Amino acid sequence: MIDDGQAVDISGLSEKSLVKYLRKLFLSLKLNENGRLVFLLPSDVPPTLEVVGAVIRPKSGPQRPVSNDHEPNDDVYAEQHKPADGGSNLPSAQEDIAAPRKRVIGPAMPSAELLAAAAKLTEAEAELREAEIGEDDALFIGPPPPAVVNEAASANDAERFEEVTRIMGAEVDNPYDIVGVNRHMAADNLKKRYWKLSLMVHPDKCTHPEAHQAFIKLNKAFKDLQDPVKRKAMDDKIDEKEEKERFKLELKAMREAAQWRRLQVSMESWWLTGISMEGDDALLADMDVKVERTRDEWMTTLPPERKTGVATQQSTKAFNRTSKEGRGDTSAWTDTPSDRAQKAKMNYLEAYNQAAALAAGVVQDEGKRSADAELVDKYNKAKRSKSLVEKHLESTRVRSKKKSKVEEKKQDEWEGQHPWKPWDREKDLTGGRQNVKLDAENMAQGLTSRFSSGSFQRNFL
Repeated sequence: MIDDGQAVDISGLSEKSLVKYLRKLFLSLKLNENGRLVFLLPSDVPPTLEVVGAVIRPKSGPQRPVSNDHEPNDDVYAEQHKPADGGSNLPSAQEDIAAPRKRVIGPAMPSAELLAAAAKLTEAEAELREAEIGEDDALFIGPPPPAVVNEAASANDAERFEEVTRIMGAEVDNPYDIVGVNRHMAADNLKKRYWKLSLMVHPDKCTHPEAHQAFIKLNKAFKDLQDPVKRKAMDDKIDEKEEKERFKLELKAMREAAQWRRLQVSMESWWLTGISMEGDDALLADMDVKVERTRDEWMTTLPPERKTGVATQQSTKAFNRTSKEGRGDTSAWTDTPSDRAQKAKMNYLEAYNQAAALAAGVVQDEGKRSADAELVDKYNKAKRSKSLVEKHLESTRVRSKKKSKVEEKKQDEWEGQHPWKPWDREKDLTGGRQNVKLDAENMAQGLTSRFSSGSFQRNFL
């Protein structure tokens, strides 16, 4: 903040996205932009905090209305509601804010594979957006004027090919050369220039084989010029480069003058005696020193797979016992912008197909399993024979049913002959004995799978 809160300067922020959103916010609040990212508060505009204060004010508790002359202030309100025993006004349990409920992971929770595929799809979509640069920014969206459209339509193929060749030959880090403008050109003229070039090199209107790459390169350059932070950095770099060029030219002129004076003094002419100036020796000393040429790092540093102590020859009769660190994917060293865009497209399609397949598999998994189970059960009932365990269980059930029916119909021998039941040694002397009931189902669980089928195990075709 500067000028006692009447202005704000956001040029020192390093986060580009934050600078972009703050600029849109200040422009929507009707602040005047003066210079580069400096906004002033007009006299007829209310303060900014009064406009956005209601949005950024915390909403944790109920807000009490502002007290006026007819309402008591907070101190009076506290004195009136103070407990009689002198205790403090502590918040009750009902006034406490309820803690957020924990999310329970249930059947609706996506699987880890689906979440990983969704994250991969998001990253691939971001890379594709950066590589394609197909969508324009809100700063330069709009139809071109009819005059610009007519001028671009009147251009012939030779002019279109010339612009494509010029754009592809320009340096990537110099957007001014790509658009073909001066950095002191007005914003309106810059936009008109971009409109004209975009219509001339558009792939639908230009038959040049590199028209698509030139169109993408032009869009990226104009987008960088519309970004105030990137444009300021480019302007500073250009100013520094121009200053270095001026210094080199001045130093070259001074050295040439010092060398000329040394040659004239060496002639020992009487009219040029004492023409040498102070500092000539220092200027000419740098010219005599030859700068030693050094090799780049990639010429002197061994690659990871050829480090010291690692065998360079691989045996064809045995496995490699020494672990070697590979370089990984080195295609980025030689990839052109079109190759990077193509790879981004392929990565996006692969991630999209993987996420769609996982999402469809989760939905169809339950239905597919139930359908397969029904088919297997139907086939087992129709074609496969019953296992030994099933046959044994069925026979025991049949015998138990027959036995129960026979016992119900059969009467004891003593009925009708004795007034009471006679004593039987085999039946009455059962003290201390326990009836052991063999559980056939529990016994069947210990058997191997070769003796079970049907409901115990499904044999797929």
